[in-house]
Amino acid sequence: MVSTYLSYDLVVRDIKSSLNRTASDAQVARESAYYEENIGKVTSVDEFLDDYRLYSFAMKAHGLEDMTYAKAFMRKVLESDLTDDNSYANKLTDDRYRNFAAAFSFSSSTKIPQTEAQTDEVIGLYNATIVNRDEQLAEDTRYYEIMVDRATNVDVFLHDERLRDYVLTAYGIDRKNYNYDMVRGAMSSNVSDPASYYNTVILPQANGASTQITNNNTILTAVNGRVTAMTLAATMQSVIDQQPVIQGQIDNLELQKLEPAADIPALDAQIATLQAQIQAMYTAVGVTDVSEVPPLLSAQQTIIDNYNAILPPIGTETTALVNKLKADNKRLQSVVSGFSAYEQLANAFGFASDGTVAAGSAQTAENKKATTNLYVFGQDRLTRTGAMLNDEYYKSKIGGMATVDDLLADSRLVSYIRTAFGLTSAAIVSSTLKFVITSDPDDPASYLNQQYKTNKNYDNFVALARATNYQADGTLAAGDPPQTPQQLLQTSSRYFSGYDDTFEEADDRAIKAYKNALAGFNTDSGSIRTVDELVNTNAVYTFAMQAVGLDPDEISKRTMKKVLMSDLDDPKSFANSLKDDRYVKFSRLFNFDEKGELSWPAMAQDEGTIKKYAKNYIVQKTRFADEDQKEKLKKDAETEAEYYQDKISSLKTLDEFLGDKRLVDVALVAKGIAPENVTADFMKKVFASDLGDPKSFVHEQPDSRFAELLASFNFNENGKVASTPNDGIQTPGEVREELNLFLRQTLETEEGNNNAGVRLALYFERMAGSITSAYDILGDTALLEFFRTTYSLPAELSSMDIDQQARIVEKNLKLADLADTEKLSKLVRRFTIMYDLENGGGSSPSLSILTGGGNVGINADLLMSISQLRAG
Repeated sequence: MVSTYLSYDLVVRDIKSSLNRTASDAQVARESAYYEENIGKVTSVDEFLDDYRLYSFAMKAHGLEDMTYAKAFMRKVLESDLTDDNSYANKLTDDRYRNFAAAFSFSSSTKIPQTEAQTDEVIGLYNATIVNRDEQLAEDTRYYEIMVDRATNVDVFLHDERLRDYVLTAYGIDRKNYNYDMVRGAMSSNVSDPASYYNTVILPQANGASTQITNNNTILTAVNGRVTAMTLAATMQSVIDQQPVIQGQIDNLELQKLEPAADIPALDAQIATLQAQIQAMYTAVGVTDVSEVPPLLSAQQTIIDNYNAILPPIGTETTALVNKLKADNKRLQSVVSGFSAYEQLANAFGFASDGTVAAGSAQTAENKKATTNLYVFGQDRLTRTGAMLNDEYYKSKIGGMATVDDLLADSRLVSYIRTAFGLTSAAIVSSTLKFVITSDPDDPASYLNQQYKTNKNYDNFVALARATNYQADGTLAAGDPPQTPQQLLQTSSRYFSGYDDTFEEADDRAIKAYKNALAGFNTDSGSIRTVDELVNTNAVYTFAMQAVGLDPDEISKRTMKKVLMSDLDDPKSFANSLKDDRYVKFSRLFNFDEKGELSWPAMAQDEGTIKKYAKNYIVQKTRFADEDQKEKLKKDAETEAEYYQDKISSLKTLDEFLGDKRLVDVALVAKGIAPENVTADFMKKVFASDLGDPKSFVHEQPDSRFAELLASFNFNENGKVASTPNDGIQTPGEVREELNLFLRQTLETEEGNNNAGVRLALYFERMAGSITSAYDILGDTALLEFFRTTYSLPAELSSMDIDQQARIVEKNLKLADLADTEKLSKLVRRFTIMYDLENGGGSSPSLSILTGGGNVGINADLLMSISQLRAG
């Protein structure tokens, strides 16, 4: 009889050929092809279990062939939540069931506007935009200060978009709808010159707009007056019509009171009610007697006739007129408001009427500083640059504040103090600040301690009181400054700690609103199914626009819809044609096709696979670590896994992946492959392979894990990330793993039919990559038999205390050797020799361990045992 060692060696000497021989079997080829073609059509547990060929194929692939009949049991396994340690599959003693459940995903997969990774990217971009905003603001200001001193012509100045936008922003002029001639005219005007553009063009327009507003308001008042008069006239007519009727009812009740059996109190009550009704009618028109109503009604009718003479008839014409006048007033009011900005411009610049100016004279130093301050404080949030200007202002002014009243009269100083001491609430008025500043916090009888001891802001009030030196009457003692250098330093430090708290809180709310909005939309029932719905969902659209540095108020939704529908792989697509990376970024953040409907996200790996690789990497890097090293190794592994998850989700090309050794190493280790044994050229050949071609490079490799690795990525033939459907229960990479598992299981089964020892050897070799502790060996009967045989240990080993068994495993077998290919090979060969010595080449119960045959069949007791929950 051929020895186990020789039989095993014949199989593994050229494992690829052995697997190819198995794959060439007609039945194996048929079942593999059926699985590959049909597993992607399955979307539910029921569909999977009802297709016996698919279900039995998968069961055999995972070594569970003898449990194929137990569908109810396997349903519970498949429906387990593997993130819950107490779920059914996680509590089973046999890890094969958990691995089986992990190979499939029956959660409802759907097209969503944004993946978790894309959401994280949006939030990251939003935060980065905030951080970069201050740097950009400082750079824009530096550029302005340099270039305004070089300006010699107003037209050249305004045709520099960067300078023009700076000025328009600083003076609050709409950058999108501004009037060039008026801006130019203002900047080249002297307001003291009656013949200047400002006085001959701008000011008359302002006065004309104001006059028109007054005229419009006169007409609107007339319209309202007519409505009021008509309403009052209708009320008067109602009094004339109703009073006799009600009075008749009263007279009738008075007659009823004369009857012998009359209920006088009840009748009086009804009469009183009717009289009160008449009185209310009189009050409504301002009279005491109905006789006064007719002349008043006549007067109101005269008023109505007068209004009718100057106004269009009541109806749609009046409504149209009112709407037009209100719209006119809104427009004119913005014109009037804008003229103050033009006056500021005229006073801020020194361009002559012909638009020229000597270099260095376009603005005085004072006007230049005023302009830059307006720009800095004209942003939608206070930046650090603005905070520094406020701090500079405070330090320059505080020394001159001789009294508390002087201090509180300067709103900018008050705002600084409020921010520094956390007293920004509108409920804290200036009088409160005065009481606090003039109180002695160490005096129990002081106003501060008497009135605010229980106030939630008490500690901040005390800090403010200690930060200044004003006396109870609000003055300073002779020689005392408002603040000592130490007090000023502490106040400044507090200001810089809190100046952006309000904005950070607003950011947190915006991020939360964004996440909440998407949480409701990333579902089948979600509202965002088209680009139209996206751009009309403000919490999502505005936030994402700001994240990439685009202003939703300046760019039309129509433009952004075209951006979202762009094919970014096409250089001529709309988004790419704009030549602005911000639009491309925005488009990448969402998943829509060229029709504006939801599409599958374009990711190098789907989110489930990314998480799986990250988790496997951590397991592989820490599986054999000593206790004193494990914590550090785990931390390092988590860092790399996090890097992988962050980077892989934003990859755009294969070159980016292969060019990042950290990413490649994580992927290889996650598959149990040692990176040091794989060259960059080898990886290029792997990813250049065609999975559909059995003769391609990747299929020629003896290690099928490279094909599984390739299948887990979504790169197209051009090396770019592709949008890949993900609505099945397995990804392409998982399907490839399943096919390889089935083929390997089939090979092991066929070899086991001739020699159980060979099957045990092949099984151990395959499972070695998943062994992380001695307990993994003890928990798998076949692995334990391999270990016991290899080291000539008695069968009674299994009856010992489990921890004692673990110590025996660790004493005999250095688990780290399992990660070394050469050492693992020597270990397996030792087993084959020891197996033959123990079994004499004859039959062994080992075959029963793997097949469930003989006296170790699957019965009700074993099923019960399998489903028992783990202890501890």
